[in-house]
Amino acid sequence: MNSAQCREATFRTRNGCGLAKRSNPLLASLLVALLAACAGLSRTASTGPNGGPTAPTGPTPPRADSTAAAPASPAPPAVGKPAQPTTPGPNLTPDGVVFNYKPDGRPRQIFLAGTFNSWNPSSDRYLLKDDDGDGTWSITVKLPPGTYQYKYVIDGQWTKDPHAPSDAPDGFGGRNGTFDVK
Repeated sequence: MNSAQCREATFRTRNGCGLAKRSNPLLASLLVALLAACAGLSRTASTGPNGGPTAPTGPTPPRADSTAAAPASPAPPAVGKPAQPTTPGPNLTPDGVVFNYKPDGRPRQIFLAGTFNSWNPSSDRYLLKDDDGDGTWSITVKLPPGTYQYKYVIDGQWTKDPHAPSDAPDGFGGRNGTFDVK
């Protein structure tokens, strides 16, 4: 059966043209089978404002059964900038190490300094940003495998990351954060 025949059969049954009556279960069963065969071609036609059928809109996915289980996995995220980890401290990702830091107060600048940049406390290349204004400052740094030490420099003040995976003496009576890239 072609899609035009399916639409015509559906239109007639919806408008009471006598193809199937409640008193004739054989015709009703035949009609159900006929409509099921048409499901992939065109879903049932709807009635337009003048009482006639509307143009078909193409295949429609089957309606969800109320007893059907939910999908096993969520829909994939929208295409765009990949989500960055929001966990404080250094996070290893395919794009590099993402550093997240949420300071107390409202600093003007936060730099990242460590063994990977010769402890430079003011390199623009290592300036963290809070682009969305949520108070969490972030930067992504590509680093080769190794063990690294670091600190944040918040408005000129050297600060150990309280969320560093590990720490080591800084040689000045304080501690540096440490992490490994594998």
